[in-house]
Amino acid sequence: MLLMLGKFVCLVGSYLGGLVAGVFLHELGHAFVALLATRQRVEVEIGSAGKRGTCRLGRLSLVVRSGGLRYGATRYERAAESRGTQAAVAAGGPLASLLALGSFLGLMVTSVVGSWLWIVALGLAVANFRILIVAVWPIAYRPEGEGGELWLSDGLDLWRLLTKKRD
Repeated sequence: MLLMLGKFVCLVGSYLGGLVAGVFLHELGHAFVALLATRQRVEVEIGSAGKRGTCRLGRLSLVVRSGGLRYGATRYERAAESRGTQAAVAAGGPLASLLALGSFLGLMVTSVVGSWLWIVALGLAVANFRILIVAVWPIAYRPEGEGGELWLSDGLDLWRLLTKKRD
């Protein structure tokens, strides 16, 4: 009984940790494409509220807030880039989440069902699957409430970019 409780706690912990790490990885996917496709400075922000810590690495700035760690954003001057570049950057995050999901599913397949490694891989896979679904689902939301910044999911952003009439 105690072993089952321990594995349940491990599953929940790996899921919650996987959400934070998965959001970071997802945003790095956007940032990686933005750094390759543009000459701009790129900012990755994890968290939506609370104290703010910043780390700068060349053209990349990492901003971590103390609250709302299940939210993230990648910022660059979008208006200066073509729709194709914007679409590539928007697709970078879901692609990173998909690669992470595939890696954790592969780890699950190659490990013993019910083992500690399998449980951790399951929690991380479920977390990244959730991130992927939320990213591609076409929605707009305000993580800080009514007065906050409007965030578009990657799916809605891609939809708008690809269906927008040419000028």
